[in-house]
Amino acid sequence: MKEQAKREEECPDKAHLIEQVRGGDEQAFSQMLALYRPLLEASVRRFSQELLPEEQQDLRQEATLVFYHAILNYDMEQSEVEFGLYAKICVTNALVSQLRLIRRRRVEESLDGMESRSAVLEENDPAVGVLEEERLRELYAVIRKHLSPFEYRVWRLYVSGMTAKDVARAVGKDERSVGNAIYRIRQKLRALLRQSE
Repeated sequence: MKEQAKREEECPDKAHLIEQVRGGDEQAFSQMLALYRPLLEASVRRFSQELLPEEQQDLRQEATLVFYHAILNYDMEQSEVEFGLYAKICVTNALVSQLRLIRRRRVEESLDGMESRSAVLEENDPAVGVLEEERLRELYAVIRKHLSPFEYRVWRLYVSGMTAKDVARAVGKDERSVGNAIYRIRQKLRALLRQSE
């Protein structure tokens, strides 16, 4: 924080820099980027713990792009929100969205992988594919039997890669209700697994 404050003191007027960036001055953007790099890096670090290096790089690029757009869209006429806070909010929101996309992509890739493995199995022996499909249907029937209709719907959406917040929006409930449902679902499924061992 002290480093950030020192950089801001050494830097020319931010409003002037913002105007220069809006005028297409790349050097002014480089100065703004250097000034706010700690903020951007901290935001990326916060969201990139579980990510691969190339996904982390995607987040960095997204943060830089959103930061540039924050400079272009910041309302300099108002005095309630400092530019740094505005940029932080913009970057955080964008990184949350980007992380959701990465998670969904992973789920889709794993589902695609399961489908292609299943297709290979079916290609080699159609009976194996039929058996796998039947086992999956049985598993879903057992899960459905032990969950309430609401819990089952939440479970299907949650395992598809949605966050609790996304599920809450999809089912028309508040996030707390969905969080409680996810907790109950986990408890029930753990109990089922213990019974089957």
